[in-house]
Amino acid sequence: MSAIVKREEFLVNATGTRRTGLKEILADESLSDINNLSLLGGRDIKEVIELAEEFNTPLTPIKLDINNLDIVIKVLTSDQHLPCSVWRRLGLQLGLYDPRLVDIDTDCRGQSEECFHACMSAWLRGEDKVREKGGPSWSSLATALDTIEQKSIASYIRDKYCKA
Repeated sequence: MSAIVKREEFLVNATGTRRTGLKEILADESLSDINNLSLLGGRDIKEVIELAEEFNTPLTPIKLDINNLDIVIKVLTSDQHLPCSVWRRLGLQLGLYDPRLVDIDTDCRGQSEECFHACMSAWLRGEDKVREKGGPSWSSLATALDTIEQKSIASYIRDKYCKA
């Protein structure tokens, strides 16, 4: 819980007056000049704030849908040579539930390429908890690929499709 909710005093108040708690946390620091705190890594506080703002700028993910199935499959398999056999692990990371993946396996009689296509189709339709994992987008696909150790393909997708 935050100090606001708990109605506790802040370490530094609105007027810049420091409480004793800050000195206890940063015992080896001279608190007379906030720009010289060691936890800033020798940077000026304004530079640190600018860096933080730069990295906090969210990229707007490019949303995908079922109409992009051919492109997604081409990028993953033809362009990047992702083996279709990873379809189940990828599907789980994309937000598809195991019962759906079992149904896909049964319906496709275990044929990896068909299972892969059905898995990507279910993902692009936003089934199960796909939306909770960011929805069908290049960004969420790259994150899932990272998780299943397909990092080079994830990097390729980020470089090609996720730049602002």
